[in-house]
Amino acid sequence: MHESGHLAWSEVLFKESSGFERTAVWTLGITFFLIFVGGLVRAAGAGLGCPDWPRCFGLWIPPLTADALPPPYDPAEFNVFKTWLEYVNRLVGVAVGAFILVTFVRSIRFFRRNPPVFAGALAALLLVLFQGWLGGQVVRSGLAGWMITIHMLVAVLILNVLLFTWFMSVRERLTFPLSSPLQRKLLWGVSLLIGVTLFQVVLGSQVREALSHVMATLPELARAEWLSEVGRWDPVHRSFSWLVLGASIYVYRVARTFPLGHALRELAVLNNTAVVLQILLGVGLAYMGLPPALQIFHLVVAAFMTSVQFLALLMVTAAPRGR
Repeated sequence: MHESGHLAWSEVLFKESSGFERTAVWTLGITFFLIFVGGLVRAAGAGLGCPDWPRCFGLWIPPLTADALPPPYDPAEFNVFKTWLEYVNRLVGVAVGAFILVTFVRSIRFFRRNPPVFAGALAALLLVLFQGWLGGQVVRSGLAGWMITIHMLVAVLILNVLLFTWFMSVRERLTFPLSSPLQRKLLWGVSLLIGVTLFQVVLGSQVREALSHVMATLPELARAEWLSEVGRWDPVHRSFSWLVLGASIYVYRVARTFPLGHALRELAVLNNTAVVLQILLGVGLAYMGLPPALQIFHLVVAAFMTSVQFLALLMVTAAPRGR
């Protein structure tokens, strides 16, 4: 066990890692990429680029022109950019499923000597199968706002279950002794941070659902004016971001007691940076007319923040008690 916690992240992730650990890291990476692609699909309004599921316009590989559509599909519904963007999203989803399956198979050897690794990989596999089914329900619902929100939350859940699986395989290299008072402070602070962040994510999903309603009911309204029709959710969402920032700063102040370069302190710095970036992205969305690019990054950074905070919680929870 590296009690000082001074190992560089590059060493933990790659240099000292086993085959299973490297597989878990690559699975995490492609899952995070899928969240990015999903955000791109939503920002581009391409969720129904393929109107059916699991096929796309009744085909396993969609066409490049409307003339190649099989009956009874209407060529007027075809948009090659949106269709292929959604199709790529599905392909990445299949790749994620394959990576998770490989991770699970490689986790079987941990069944007895490290059961949490096996349990995490199994949970990720079951969740990704559920997510595949849920994706079909989203399409069949005509992109119902609440279904999209659940689909996104399950994606973030899968990401964090994979993170748990990886952490349990490397925890001996990431744990460090903590005094009981310091551990209590960190547990309280990180738990509070995760709580307010998750509530902020829920608020953000309500804003997105309200925006979808505005788009559907007021199609003639300019994009820059959509937020003005959202109602109370937007100002509450904006105001709550300061609570997230306050909780993040508190965790950093506690983590400052560790030496420079300590893994937990680095996570606290990374989270502070992500929170500030989220606030700036929110300002940009509010005052720049909801540019799609900022919507994508706002979503991706939110997913990244939850993972950073969850990893910090895992490290604090697993830490042995020192004096």
